[in-house]
Amino acid sequence: MTVIAARKNSDAIIFAADSLISDGYVRSTDADMVHSKLFQHNSMIIGTTGYCYEGTLMELFSRNHKPVDAARLSIIDFLIEFREWVSKKDSGYKPSNGFLIAFESKIFCVYGGLEVYEVPQFEAIGAGKDFAKTALYLGHTPREAVEVACKLSLHCSEPISEISVAL
Repeated sequence: MTVIAARKNSDAIIFAADSLISDGYVRSTDADMVHSKLFQHNSMIIGTTGYCYEGTLMELFSRNHKPVDAARLSIIDFLIEFREWVSKKDSGYKPSNGFLIAFESKIFCVYGGLEVYEVPQFEAIGAGKDFAKTALYLGHTPREAVEVACKLSLHCSEPISEISVAL
């Protein structure tokens, strides 16, 4: 369970994530573990919700792969390439994670595999997304939005990690 929040301002794109990792009835909140949810590689910021396994594979993949440009269809091509890459390593792989991807001054949200849309200003994904999106709508920063989700959702927990890139 998790929450990732992102906002595009006139001068920066900012992502924030909580650090809760769960496995069945066991939960862990370790600042070092948040890196499987939020990372920056190859001119991209990527936040992921769902399985740590898939998030870690995306982190590995994004080190030396990126979309050809910041068009929606290029993001979809990037995700298809990721699926093909993972399938060569794990024939039983079935995509399930949600992603927020910042690339070339744009943010894209990925739901349900290849359902991709450009985010105009802000977005949140994960178990705490409703709380975080409300906070973002009210003008809060991504960090503040994740703090709200951590206070109100039992599926989110501090510490909070943040990555930003200047536009």
